[in-house]
Amino acid sequence: MIKRFFFVLLVGMMGFFSSKGEAKLDPESHAMLSNPAYAKHIEIQCYLVTREQLAEVFENEKLQVTQKSNKELYQKNLFLLVRCRNRGKHVAFGTLKCLPPNCGSPISIDITRMWANQIDFNDYAIYLGSVIVFSNNELPQINYEWNCIYTM
Repeated sequence: MIKRFFFVLLVGMMGFFSSKGEAKLDPESHAMLSNPAYAKHIEIQCYLVTREQLAEVFENEKLQVTQKSNKELYQKNLFLLVRCRNRGKHVAFGTLKCLPPNCGSPISIDITRMWANQIDFNDYAIYLGSVIVFSNNELPQINYEWNCIYTM
């Protein structure tokens, strides 16, 4: 019994610390809960923000974020701010891949449970450091896509 417990624990830990850094469901649960078409019901906003902007967002959840230009963000420590809101009728969760400018590879973000018909956003912040290499008046472009999305 103890050997079985440690084997299950070891297998669970291997999945938890996978090289991709993503939480995966077992194949049966994935097949039952996976719903890629539901992505149209999830409102996603991605921003590069300064520490001061991030503090304002967490002080006032209803704050509308304004994306600053590359020139305003140049040589500053930045955070990737991802805001998600579920506008559909089902509880949703999953993994979102975001690609901020000059980061090389996408950043996977585990999106936790979003209740149906949400009013407020779920906010996620990841420290990026100084990633803006051009001091121009353009807005940074952040691409994203769902790696997997599940509904219950």
